[in-house]
Amino acid sequence: MKDEIAHSKQSSVSGLMFTYPVHQAADILFCKANLVPVGQDQLPHVELTRTIARRFNDRYGTGVPVFPEPDVLLSRAPLLLGTDGGKMSKSRGNAITLAASADETARLLKGARTDSERYITYDPVNRPEVSSLLLLAALCQDDSPERIAAEIGPAGSGALKRLVTEAVNQYLAPIRGRRALYTQDRGYLRRILRDGNERATSVADATLDEVRAAMNSLY
Repeated sequence: MKDEIAHSKQSSVSGLMFTYPVHQAADILFCKANLVPVGQDQLPHVELTRTIARRFNDRYGTGVPVFPEPDVLLSRAPLLLGTDGGKMSKSRGNAITLAASADETARLLKGARTDSERYITYDPVNRPEVSSLLLLAALCQDDSPERIAAEIGPAGSGALKRLVTEAVNQYLAPIRGRRALYTQDRGYLRRILRDGNERATSVADATLDEVRAAMNSLY
């Protein structure tokens, strides 16, 4: 949270910045999720969610927990750096979005931070920026970052960025194609959003009824 505030570039922030973790916990608990796919930077938020669930169950539970304590699900890449070497975030302009074209992706990756050592190796501790790019390529190619690093070797960061750009664009091409098709039918997108909202509201209403009953607040 402190990191987000520091990078907001604002002299003051709304109180919503401080209550956001609780809102995020509500997003998880309303549907009684027991497994939450997150990145490494989201672990504190899930832990807060577990704490809220546990305290509510301890205070208002009658032997049967109202909320499960959700566990985290980390992928092969629990943390990917942004193109500037910092935390990846759309608001910081260091992320590759699905809306980005192949040329925009190439431009972003061409400017990605690496280091001064020419020989490419996978070393997340000592070479985090280079290693993050290698991991990104490995995920897109269903390969290992170590093997890709060995393939590039002395070719340097230029070759690394070209390989990563090709891997990312190839991986995202079909996804971006489907996205382009969907954006041509705004009515279909609105129906999807409306149906999803109605389903979520139904689940949330049922959970809220349980919460009120547990708290003896049914009026």
